[in-house]
Amino acid sequence: MLKLKRVELQGFKSFCERTELKFNGGGIAAIVGPNGCGKSNLSDAISWVLGEQSAKTLRGARMEDVIFAGTRDRKPLGLATVTLTLVDPSVQQAHSDLPKSNGHAEPDPRHPAEVTITRRLFRSGESEYLIDGRMARLRDIQDLFLGTGLGPESYAIIEQGRIGQLLSSKPQDRRAVIEEAAGVTKYKTKRRLAEAKLEGAKQNLARVFDILEEVTRQLNSLKRQASKARRYEELKGELDAKLRVLLAARCVHLERQAAAATQDLHQASEELKELSAQVSGREQEHARLQTTAYETEARLTEARRQLAELNVEVERTRGRLEYQARQSGAIEQRIQQGETELQGLEARLAELETEQAVHRRQVDEWERQAAEARDRSLRKNEQREALQNRLRERERSLESSRMAVLRLLGEASTLKNQLAQIDEYLAGVDRETARAQREEQTAVSDLAR
Repeated sequence: MLKLKRVELQGFKSFCERTELKFNGGGIAAIVGPNGCGKSNLSDAISWVLGEQSAKTLRGARMEDVIFAGTRDRKPLGLATVTLTLVDPSVQQAHSDLPKSNGHAEPDPRHPAEVTITRRLFRSGESEYLIDGRMARLRDIQDLFLGTGLGPESYAIIEQGRIGQLLSSKPQDRRAVIEEAAGVTKYKTKRRLAEAKLEGAKQNLARVFDILEEVTRQLNSLKRQASKARRYEELKGELDAKLRVLLAARCVHLERQAAAATQDLHQASEELKELSAQVSGREQEHARLQTTAYETEARLTEARRQLAELNVEVERTRGRLEYQARQSGAIEQRIQQGETELQGLEARLAELETEQAVHRRQVDEWERQAAEARDRSLRKNEQREALQNRLRERERSLESSRMAVLRLLGEASTLKNQLAQIDEYLAGVDRETARAQREEQTAVSDLAR
């Protein structure tokens, strides 16, 4: 039975700096502290170094969450390392009972009394497992603790809420925990691995049979090809023998033809001499005719050049005529468009003259209305000045600060808007006058009281 001797943590969750926990004494070791001090992080570290692969079980969203994420005063780390040292008291006692050499007992290397498991995780996602400082696989660690009750899913580590989960779980789940405690899981795992290897061997054997069948089929094909090659060699030998006989007969026939061709060549030489004399006379005649032909060709070339110049001139004249015709058509079309536009402009001019007369009458009417509005505005201004003087006198008599009457903002964009603003302002003045009268009455009553 393995016992926990030492746990070393660095960069795992809340353990930023290197932290070492020793469990040397017997009995029960307990870690107490308030909520949030990191008690659960220690059990998570032990589960993690034993091969836990679920980030949710480690209370995280992903596996990189187990690396120290940093605080306000500390920077985040890029590596999380947990080292677990376990001892086997029975093996350690057996080593102590061994015969000693030079005062020291010789330990058995096949059964070490102490084993060190290390797991490292980098922020890049790379992970490492070490057994006694040597690189190892996750499978090696699982095989090491198989049947000992240690592991991420074993009964040796029961976190908060696991007991209630076991009691309320299905009988098959409780059976798995009981089998792990009884050491049956080790043999079941070995059986499952053996069955998997056996199944793989069966599949390999089936593939070997398939390969053997394919090789046999290829061998038969190669045998057929070899027989065809032998038959080809035999036929090729027969063909070469017959070809040699045929070529010998062909050679005799060609020699006979060569002798006949020699006689024919002698006769042809005699005829050639006669024909050469005839050819010399004809060559002289040909030279005379060729000189005449050259002179005729020169005159013909000059005539062709003049004809080509005339054709070019004709094409140029035709192109100018076509261009002038197109220009004439375009000019006539533009003249028609100009006449149409001129008629439209004349109609538009008549409409504009009519609109101008209407607008001139409207302008006269607006000028007359503006003069009347200006006169009304002057009368309203005089009334406003009188009312403002009366209002100032009443405000001074009430001995209270009153806001001055708002100045006119100026003439508006049009005289109609100015008249409307003046009417609105006079209505406000009337309201202010009424209010001032009410205040005056209130002040008089207050003064009487």
